[in-house]
Amino acid sequence: MPANPADLISWTSEWSGVRVTVVGLGEVGFSVVDTLAELGAEVTAVYSGPVGDRATIAGVLGVSLYEASTDSEMTSRVVSTPADLIVLAPEWEPEVDLETAVWNAGVSVWSDVEFSVRVADKQGDPPPMVFLAGEQAPAIADTAQRIFLHAQVRAARAGVDAPPVLDALRHPDGTDAVLWTLSSRQLWRMGRELNTARRPVLTVSIDDAGELGSEFLEALYTQTVQACVYRRAGERTEQAVENAFVVEGCRAIGVAIDTPGMSDLGRVEDIICDRAFLPDRKDRALELCTVDELEKAGFRTPEEVEVALAAFAVVRALDVAPEVIGGALQAPGWPSQK
Repeated sequence: MPANPADLISWTSEWSGVRVTVVGLGEVGFSVVDTLAELGAEVTAVYSGPVGDRATIAGVLGVSLYEASTDSEMTSRVVSTPADLIVLAPEWEPEVDLETAVWNAGVSVWSDVEFSVRVADKQGDPPPMVFLAGEQAPAIADTAQRIFLHAQVRAARAGVDAPPVLDALRHPDGTDAVLWTLSSRQLWRMGRELNTARRPVLTVSIDDAGELGSEFLEALYTQTVQACVYRRAGERTEQAVENAFVVEGCRAIGVAIDTPGMSDLGRVEDIICDRAFLPDRKDRALELCTVDELEKAGFRTPEEVEVALAAFAVVRALDVAPEVIGGALQAPGWPSQK
């Protein structure tokens, strides 16, 4: 009887014998292939272009390989290969009509995000996932990671401008949190997954004027558990938060460089304040740092300050104390310091 992908919700699910076609064999695609091989699935990798020694290693792992010369050939091969499940690696970005043919092939299709979230419990309880998207996402994630590490929280970077997320999820020592920057194609795919196990603790975008359309932003925020962080001065991000289907109790956290409202982070005179992560936020605000401390750490322009505010929202959501943020900013070595 064919495997039902809906039942594959954990590292400990019955993956043995499940026929999975992985599309793409770049760095992320290989991490998916390697993980599936470890789980005991019957894996076929369809890829094109130079992949270094990844194909050789995959062959040693028992993976069936098919190298195509064009995206069209890849699509035809994927559609014709018997499979219980297809997993799309982010490095495969064909024309939308070609990819749509895969989604319409009558086989369950997952993004690499969906697959990775489902097996995130290899080392026990899955770590909190923070999804970030947009042009500023890598900078927000890098800033949050530095503060987390200063607070002795083992936060791993993954995704765009970072290693594959499965490297962190499979690490023997585990990790305390994952800061995962997602591409627009990953978001496009996430918006097409009807039955998803994704439940990110936090989702973040301040990309109101960038490449992400409303459907991408709504896909990012969907099923968020704790908080959606958005650019308060931006109509598009705010609307996407309002339209997204989130877990009951999830909050909207705005960031902007003006006076913060309740559930916001912002600036009051020369102080950066948190009115989001404290019990009596109606009448109080917490000081996170001074504008001078931000500038000395390299956050000088309005855009850079918004990056810092979004990163502060991430670390505050995961219980980093306010005073730790100021201390982290005063530590040496910030990449943007001049």
